Amino acid sequence: MGFVLLTLLPGCGYRFSVEGSGPTIGGGGARSATGPSLSLAIRTFINHTFQPNLEYKYTNYTRQEFTSGSGARVVFEETQADLLMKGEIVSVTIPSLTFSPNETRESRVNVVVRVTLEDRQSGRIVWKRSATGVGEFFVGSSSGTGGSTDTLQFNQVLQERALEQAGQDAAQQLADDFWAAQDQGTFSRLQESGLKVSPSGNSLLPDSQGQVKNPVTP
Repeated sequence: MGFVLLTLLPGCGYRFSVEGSGPTIGGGGARSATGPSLSLAIRTFINHTFQPNLEYKYTNYTRQEFTSGSGARVVFEETQADLLMKGEIVSVTIPSLTFSPNETRESRVNVVVRVTLEDRQSGRIVWKRSATGVGEFFVGSSSGTGGSTDTLQFNQVLQERALEQAGQDAAQQLADDFWAAQDQGTFSRLQESGLKVSPSGNSLLPDSQGQVKNPVTP
């Protein structure tokens, strides 16, 4: 369940809030796959938008969510993977839901992410999915303040946080869809037809700041 963060800044007339809990490592808790798990390498996403550095953040969110919430085993080296994920950030739109110079402004971030999974050995696409992540933010200003530059800076900070929320939302959707596909037997035929399931590999372990560390051998 999300919460609303409300911050009051003394000395200036602004208040701002962002809905949702923000990006978290591992989403809603780890899942355990039944049977041998597929090993998965995730390449850095391609960013088709004008928002800088989203490809690194969204790739990390996807790795984190797939590590704990997909039933797959995320590995660092592509040569150790059964499946290779290629992703792209297709679009970012930021529509204004409500806007008035003297009232609360509400905006929404919509991000479309598309991924494909390939059998690493054959290069054949075995699964593809799109997800739309959403984040919302609110900015209000008291009447009589003329800090337009400060308003723009606040908006930018809140927009960036909403973009992060949208990316984590999309990553969680993709991990859930992958889990469901496994549960429905989407990849069982690949295993039966000779897709190698690696018995071991180097896992990606995010640190407390959500960054992916160098791989370590268990």
